Amino acid sequence: MLRETTVENGKVRGVACGWPSITAYYGIPYAAPPVGNLRWREPQPAADWDGVRDCARPSAKCWQMGVGKGSFFEREFYPVEEEMSEDCLYLNVWTPAQSTEERCPVIFWIHGGAFMTGYGHSAHFDGEHFARQGVILVTINYRLNVFGWMVDPALSAESEHGVSGNYALLDQIAALKWVRRNIAQFGGDPDNITVAGQSAGAACVQALVSSPLTQGDIARAIFQSGGGMDALPDMTYPSLADVEAKSNLRESLGVATIEEARALSGEELLERWRRTMPGPAIQRTPVIDGYVLPEPTADVVYERKYPRIPYLVGYTEKEGIVVSPTPESYRELADILYGARAQEYLALCPMEEEETFASLRDNFFAESLQAGCESWAELLDENGDGPVYVYRLARMLPGDDKGAFHAADLWYVFQTFMRGWRPWEGRDYEIARTMNTCWANFAKTGNPNGERLPEWTPFTRENPGTLVIGDETTEMKQLTDNPRVAFRRKYLVGHKK
Repeated sequence: MLRETTVENGKVRGVACGWPSITAYYGIPYAAPPVGNLRWREPQPAADWDGVRDCARPSAKCWQMGVGKGSFFEREFYPVEEEMSEDCLYLNVWTPAQSTEERCPVIFWIHGGAFMTGYGHSAHFDGEHFARQGVILVTINYRLNVFGWMVDPALSAESEHGVSGNYALLDQIAALKWVRRNIAQFGGDPDNITVAGQSAGAACVQALVSSPLTQGDIARAIFQSGGGMDALPDMTYPSLADVEAKSNLRESLGVATIEEARALSGEELLERWRRTMPGPAIQRTPVIDGYVLPEPTADVVYERKYPRIPYLVGYTEKEGIVVSPTPESYRELADILYGARAQEYLALCPMEEEETFASLRDNFFAESLQAGCESWAELLDENGDGPVYVYRLARMLPGDDKGAFHAADLWYVFQTFMRGWRPWEGRDYEIARTMNTCWANFAKTGNPNGERLPEWTPFTRENPGTLVIGDETTEMKQLTDNPRVAFRRKYLVGHKK
């Protein structure tokens, strides 16, 4: 059993999981703490340590706002407050390997949270079930919100690459490179790493496969509810120059210089950033900087600059049911997505009656993600690349009427649903086994199919099939044509250069 191993900075000791042949290592540093003068700089190498580092407990998560007391997502995923710190660049490893000679496939997981919240050791993330299928799971913490996406001309001036922002992506890249260098010490295969994520984590995965800084590092990719062709409004990233032109430290943070901003404590910086919500005073997403992201992720597809690897992409049936946009914000979203063609899209949206708008509102994000996933798959198929496997979770989760809400698939993929509050049923056990096994198979070979699993064929122009995971069955379907989904697919595919 690999209870102890040696990585590039020293020895580490893990702990046994519930399944005793599996070892978990929590809180391994993959980079130096990004504090003091290292705030808003590229991640630096972690320091060496003497002796054996005890990896029985996870690290603190990045400073962030909570999801809201009594909110839907607090009850669902975050029942307790975790320690927060700017010293947050750590990762966790679950390995089934009994020696360093094994070459287990690896899933490298990037958590979501709207680029502003989340952490890699929350209750719904656990690698034991993947490890029981012979797959190593790695989860990471990375910089978020003002710590991870801050843009300012002064920061760009001090960077050797002339850029600022995208520190969160640079953290993820540093963690991925660390895994490539060290995962063999946990019995892993550095040449078989599947990068996966959900929501903003999926958007980050797509950014990583679009970045020249990760060439050759990624064997496969999984986008859950956040990947594909411009699947969500916040995936249309601005240019670095546009964001720099709007930067005003005094108005946003109440300081005159970056030096003064670096002198603020992490807690005080978070509070000052919180006061800028919900406006755009400080950048909160990736930017097209010419270095980490040389061009928009959609253009990477149009120009066929993505890795020619297998992809698994999908979404849930009721993605936006806990968001509830108003008619006004719905129109604003349409403007963001379609610009001059927004009115053409809105003509397909019955908004006059409260009942019809409620249906429209609840399905907006799912429709956008469906179109983004299908357009991604269609363009890759047209280019002769892929394969791309598309899924849709349509299960009515027991316990309330929310259905397959945004992030509901996480309980099943990690097979951790018994940690939740819901009165789970036999069908949930079936779904969890299917999704966890399909994801594990995909990490092993690039094909999710296997024994005792429903057949899952790639999405192609000739056979546009989606694996629909429903209340009673899991089967391939060609989804009923939806005029808004069809409009967005034509809009996205039509932008091909």
